[in-house]
Amino acid sequence: MADTKKFLFIYAPMLASLGILCWLIYPNFDALSSTVRNTDPKFLFLSFLCACGSYMFMGFSLWEVLKILGHRLPFWEASGIAFVSATVNYFFSSGGVSGFATRAHLLNKRQIPYGICVTSSVVLSVFIYLMLSIIIVEGMFLQLLRTHQFGVKFFEGIVGVLFVLSFAFALVMLFFHHELRSAWARKIYHAVNHILFFFSKKEIPEETFIQFEEQLARGINTIHAKKYELPKVLGYVCMDWICNIMILNFAFRAVGVNMGTTKLITGFAAGMLMTVIPILPGGLGAMEAAMSAVYSQLGVNFGKALTAALIFRLLYYVVPGIISVFIYWGLKMSEPYYAYFGRQDPASNRLPDEKE
Repeated sequence: MADTKKFLFIYAPMLASLGILCWLIYPNFDALSSTVRNTDPKFLFLSFLCACGSYMFMGFSLWEVLKILGHRLPFWEASGIAFVSATVNYFFSSGGVSGFATRAHLLNKRQIPYGICVTSSVVLSVFIYLMLSIIIVEGMFLQLLRTHQFGVKFFEGIVGVLFVLSFAFALVMLFFHHELRSAWARKIYHAVNHILFFFSKKEIPEETFIQFEEQLARGINTIHAKKYELPKVLGYVCMDWICNIMILNFAFRAVGVNMGTTKLITGFAAGMLMTVIPILPGGLGAMEAAMSAVYSQLGVNFGKALTAALIFRLLYYVVPGIISVFIYWGLKMSEPYYAYFGRQDPASNRLPDEKE
């Protein structure tokens, strides 16, 4: 029974994604091989640098939110935690839960309360989905301006925007509406306990949940008090998305395609829309299919479009996923330091080794 559940929740989505990729690659293997042999390494390197920039700004976002909430971490640790938690989401399809759980675990090992972990995650998620919805809307209308037709892609974009904005709005409501947050927190607490008991015959104590609610309330009050510091976080999130787009831009340049901004954003938006599918890890397969189809409709050779999409996948998802194993190891190696010195003083906003 346990093996069946593990297969359904972990391996089945991966197999589905790999099946889609095989369906895309096999009929176009010759074209892909020819394109790969003629790629420009200079643009591949620039694409990789943009991927590094994207993860760097991801780290700045988490680091800045934690600083606003009164919990300072060294930048390399905050950046590493953001890096690892992001790559976990790309390999395990869980609607973002796996990445959140990894981030919460690593932060809590650094004496960051779970309530603060949730607060920082919600703030970042709202900004990320807000920017994603803007990109999708922009791509949708650029496509409309080019074709002057309300095709299937247009209505898919409408549905995607509504889904993304609805999710962000739900997060904001649950986060800032006290009664609603309290009611849903209680429901989620009981649901999590049912799942834990089903798998391990253990439950989260009531006292732990009450403590978590208090920590969450303090984090929300801090965000309210320091809301004018949030534009810096939004700026980092914007730079993260810009770097994302530039990864794809240089991937196309590497295969010999130099397209305009309109085409680039239109296809990128279509691909990103597929990454919100919760059952596929990182939208694997669906993103490549959507990007290749849209760029093909815009006049780009299908083989080159698919190659560029695969390069984007390799440099932004696969390579960082491999690197994150070593970063995770480094983060785990630093945990005994925090366990030895204990919790930092939240009022002083200092790490244990900082002097007056």
